[in-house]
Amino acid sequence: MKKALLLYGATDIGPSHFSGDLLWRTGFKAPDPFFLIEIEGKAFLFASPLELERAEKEARADTILSLHDYTKRTQRKTEIEGILLFLKERAIEAVVASSDIPYIIGRAIARAFSLEIKNAPFYPLRALKTDAEIDEIRNAQAAVERALENALDFLKGCVIREGKIYAGETAITAEALRGRIDSSLYSGGYLGIDTIVTPGIQAADPHALGTGLLIPYAPIVIDIFPLSIKTHYYSDQTRTIFKGEPAEAYKKMYRAVLEAQLFAIQKIKSGVDGSVVYDEVIRYFESNGFKTDFSRRPMEGFFHGLGHGVGIDIHEFPRLGHTPEILEERNVVTVEPGLYYTHAENGILPGGIRIEDIVVVGKNSCENLTAFPKRLEDIIIP
Repeated sequence: MKKALLLYGATDIGPSHFSGDLLWRTGFKAPDPFFLIEIEGKAFLFASPLELERAEKEARADTILSLHDYTKRTQRKTEIEGILLFLKERAIEAVVASSDIPYIIGRAIARAFSLEIKNAPFYPLRALKTDAEIDEIRNAQAAVERALENALDFLKGCVIREGKIYAGETAITAEALRGRIDSSLYSGGYLGIDTIVTPGIQAADPHALGTGLLIPYAPIVIDIFPLSIKTHYYSDQTRTIFKGEPAEAYKKMYRAVLEAQLFAIQKIKSGVDGSVVYDEVIRYFESNGFKTDFSRRPMEGFFHGLGHGVGIDIHEFPRLGHTPEILEERNVVTVEPGLYYTHAENGILPGGIRIEDIVVVGKNSCENLTAFPKRLEDIIIP
């Protein structure tokens, strides 16, 4: 049975259907969606008249075709009919498409051919980063660290008064600190997308964006994962900080998270099952009095994955979580244990603490791309 691989999506920043697989395969950035078809190892990229000349110069594909030349030969003059015509002329019998293909396109293909939907990763080699890709992630990480350093320098100049954090006469909010971080990122060529700044009890929700006044003496979780405007590569880093000396209970929780992260990083190397490291972190927390309760609402303890791949997309393979996945050399993954509690009980105070670095998996160990300090004394701002 003669098969074709099919991808569809946009490959640049914008509101259109983004495909990281398509950008990785072609290296061609386009704000409007386009098709790529692979047949017997040959890649055919279908460009609009607007992008045809640029695609011929920039795209990694064996043949650049004008989609308009095919659509004008069809009865309804639609793009998908043009693609179906191309496939029929090459005697294709089956099409393998990515799981994020739009329904209307998948339905049209399924009516004409045998359709197989392939779940991620569509291209398994995406998980093995090249030197150039690692450099892009390294550059993004440097932008993260500059932005966070700028934010912490600002907080050092703030004062605590009446249970709030002030810069002059202005009480500082999560929105204001996020704006400073995102502004720093943008000045360096990166976009801060949903940068997390969660104060106090809000930090007990790992993906809460954070809103309202920053709270002194309580954890402030700052998770920065910027996108390169030029190359579309990400990095990802989380630090939990305190403005003012925190209670001993928060210090104990912070030390537990830091020790768990250092333990996990030491375990990461090629051939290791990420789920085993994840389970060991769960056990470590429980042995130190920080239990995880998946049945409670909201859940408490350490209830998210230990890490994930990073690259053109912020969440890629491999994952470090419940599902067994063997790490390989050149995987780039985060290591981000955290503890989250909404109730004060058993000596635990409400809030959340997460520490996240990004590492490159090696043969016998891993390289940590994150240089930003994370010792307890480094993240308490007087």
